Amino acid sequence: MSQYVSRTVHEDAHEDGIWSVAWSSNGQVVTGSCDELVQTFMVHRQGIEKKHTLKGHRLGVTSVSVSSEGNRAASSALDAYIRLWDLERGEEVGSIDAGPVEAWTVSLSPDGKLVASGTQGGNVNLWNVSTGTKATTLQTGGKFAMCVAFSPNGKYVACGAEGGAVYVFDVDKQKLATSLTGHSLNVRTVAFSNDSTYLLTGSDDTRCTMHDVHTGTQVACFEGHTAWVLGASFDPLDTHIATCGSDTTVRLWDVASRQCTQTFNDAHSDQVWGVAFDPQGSRFCSVSDDKTIRLYEAAVPGSTAL
Repeated sequence: MSQYVSRTVHEDAHEDGIWSVAWSSNGQVVTGSCDELVQTFMVHRQGIEKKHTLKGHRLGVTSVSVSSEGNRAASSALDAYIRLWDLERGEEVGSIDAGPVEAWTVSLSPDGKLVASGTQGGNVNLWNVSTGTKATTLQTGGKFAMCVAFSPNGKYVACGAEGGAVYVFDVDKQKLATSLTGHSLNVRTVAFSNDSTYLLTGSDDTRCTMHDVHTGTQVACFEGHTAWVLGASFDPLDTHIATCGSDTTVRLWDVASRQCTQTFNDAHSDQVWGVAFDPQGSRFCSVSDDKTIRLYEAAVPGSTAL
């Protein structure tokens, strides 16, 4: 069973709290902050080094997402704009004026052609990246869509909502595939497994649940956080899950046994908004309101965890 150690931290990575993180397949860690910036970082043996500072948003950045190819990123902010970035050149390549609270969080489709945004009205909008126009609106009939995620195979888009609802849409059919139950309070994070079979959800009720996407059946419940769960991510092999929350902890779970294998109690000094695994290897990172990025790496024999 894998154990992780954390010896690397990038302090003051932003000038304010970091609200979102994604790890691109080209090696860049992409972060979004209350300081209105999107930044990217490269992870080296000797530490975490800033690569790009991406300016454009005029209010705090609420979410970031990357394409599967690793060369594109999208971000959303309190300024109601979705911005698209070239991660190789470090340049903005497009922007979408989504309208007030129509783009609280975003997720890029794996091919980078669509970007999904969750809205205060409870709907999920799909935007055409090349034209900046709205392709369709997926209606939930529910409340504030607080988080969205495309499945890695591009067939589904999921959203978590105020009040505990979770919806999964069929992208091609543009219709609701299933509604998932299991939470009693706001769902703030949704994450698909890399094989697109399972959906992980984290909630203000302090629990994470895992559902089979095809049957809608709940197959696991992960309990251990003592406050809101704010972020969750599968490792590249779908054998482990990392979660984080407003209890300032980061937790690692074994998918097969459904057990918490590690708790990092001292990783951050403030609530932890996001976790992301490196698509290319056995490490992950977390970001927090304490303005830091912390790196966790698979332990080698004789090493000691944080």
